[in-house]
Amino acid sequence: MESSVFSRIFLVSLFIISVLIVNFIFSPIERVIYLAKLKPEVKTLDIDGMSFRDLNKNNKLDRYEDYRLDTAQRVEDLISQMTLEEKVGTLFHPPVTINPDWMFRLYSLFVDGGKLTESEIINQHINHFNLYGNPKPERLAKRLNSLQKIASRSRLGIPVTISSDPIHEVPNGGGVASFSLDGFSKWPSQLGLAASQNPSLVKQFAEIAREEYLAVGIRTALHPMADLATEPRWARNFGTFGSDNVLSSKLTMAYMDGFQGETIDSQSVMTMVKHFPGGGPQENGLDPHLFSGRNQIYPGNMFDYHVKPFIDAINNNLAVIMPYYGITVNQTSENVAIGFNKDLLTTLLRDELGYKGVICSDWGIINGRHWGVGDLSIEERYIKAIDAGIDQFGGEKDTEVVIELVKKGLMPLSRIDASVKRILKNKFDLGLFDNPYVEVDQVKSRVNTERNIKLGKEAQKQSMVLLKNDSTLPLEKNINIFVDGFNAKSIVHGNVVSDIKDADVIVSYVHTVFNGNQPSGIDRLVDNVLSSIFPNQDLNFSPEILEKLEEFSSIKPLIVIVDLNRPAILDSINQMSSALVGTFGVDESVIFETLFGESKPTGKLPFEIPSSMKEVNEQLEDVPDDTLNPTFKFGFGLTYP
Repeated sequence: MESSVFSRIFLVSLFIISVLIVNFIFSPIERVIYLAKLKPEVKTLDIDGMSFRDLNKNNKLDRYEDYRLDTAQRVEDLISQMTLEEKVGTLFHPPVTINPDWMFRLYSLFVDGGKLTESEIINQHINHFNLYGNPKPERLAKRLNSLQKIASRSRLGIPVTISSDPIHEVPNGGGVASFSLDGFSKWPSQLGLAASQNPSLVKQFAEIAREEYLAVGIRTALHPMADLATEPRWARNFGTFGSDNVLSSKLTMAYMDGFQGETIDSQSVMTMVKHFPGGGPQENGLDPHLFSGRNQIYPGNMFDYHVKPFIDAINNNLAVIMPYYGITVNQTSENVAIGFNKDLLTTLLRDELGYKGVICSDWGIINGRHWGVGDLSIEERYIKAIDAGIDQFGGEKDTEVVIELVKKGLMPLSRIDASVKRILKNKFDLGLFDNPYVEVDQVKSRVNTERNIKLGKEAQKQSMVLLKNDSTLPLEKNINIFVDGFNAKSIVHGNVVSDIKDADVIVSYVHTVFNGNQPSGIDRLVDNVLSSIFPNQDLNFSPEILEKLEEFSSIKPLIVIVDLNRPAILDSINQMSSALVGTFGVDESVIFETLFGESKPTGKLPFEIPSSMKEVNEQLEDVPDDTLNPTFKFGFGLTYP
């Protein structure tokens, strides 16, 4: 056993070293190659007192360069000038890594050997990238401007579109595919916004996030999630608007309106609503990022319940949608992952629901998460996915494979053109062809402003849910407090004591429940690493946490603050506490302002809190809030007198 572990560690280390060596040798060569292919910088053409960008450097105004024309005319002109290679490059949406930590850096090296983004733009004609890393706002703006400058020096000057997962959450307040970038205003998780039950607040958040995205050059939000939290064990409940499809629909609309505005234009950030047709009903709560969680099941026959928020989004000017990784078991004519399922993406989404926008796959469905089609070759997977309805491939960059499919007659060029037209329409509507750059010197005045910080904290307050209060809250200003899990500097009132015996009350913070890890279900390096991010299905807090809280409660009145970005079994904690507060990504200072009565908690639970794992295991994955005898029901929430 020890020998096997050692061998695996040795092989991983050898692989990383090999990649580093290859990257060290070939990066300079790659740089020389793409630099040699750069065209002259874009100049402006002055016509009738107006300035136009001469994107293809031919010293005349082409129709696609003329912002006086409508989008349809500009798209037709541009696509008529594009080569096959340029068209295919548009179908890919890989990451761009900026200021990564060591994990992101290793991931980037593992995936593509650290290939230069500039090379992907010029050599592969890729013009969509999603942000990885942790850059400060000004550094991000500078880097994205530099990429736009490179893109402008391609043959046709097609600008890049930059996308991002959520970046505005309070640190440690979210989960997988949700990040907290330093220097941006801080807000509760999407689930926390749902706890406010306030569409106006959600729209306000989206408007401010849009301002900050625009300031640095991010033009597509890889959010919101319109999935429903009907399965308590699912690790990605944190990113939803809860279990109720009516509430989720209302908040999804508000979110879209805040980011996009009434029409999609140069002041919009496009929302990529995900994950069609709803990723909530995961079998046994396992997530389909991993093979072990590949199945979505509907034992309650509530498939349509999960589709509703997407229908409303489609009718609300939705321009990009993302299917999930899973297999919707026995809901269509074949059990394959959604990205390969023509019944879902063409028959249902396009034909029945009338969706006309871009369908962008979730990240890595060809080379990684190809559930149900593992017996197909890479070429066959691309054929099947495109035939099913996929327009763009998230996280992939196999441009040569698709180019060869067209050249061999295995993929109609007309089908490629259909996808490219949809994608280019969005670029033109966003105004990227006319001005893709941002004003770096204005970033400080537009991002993380005092106003934005203040509104973010107000939203955090509205997301807090008071679950229990035995007349303990609000606290008196001069009370002695022993804190557990908090930074004492965050406490704005009261006296923090180091000896628990001197305290009048104990305040303890409990993180989102996370026990072991979801098994990957397949022995591949990336999957085994990814499995470490996902928790197992146990929603009980560990015996160590419960024993500590029980000891606290035997000494002094106990106030427990528990992060509920994932539902947790709270029965024991509820019994031993004098007050219990649920949060969904809230700054410590905001928590204590509420505990001391500077604001009243008004949030409501966006899903029920089950009373035991037995009842969790007996509920149905696709049915909302159906456990027996929940400790707290959906919509529950107290406030102060």
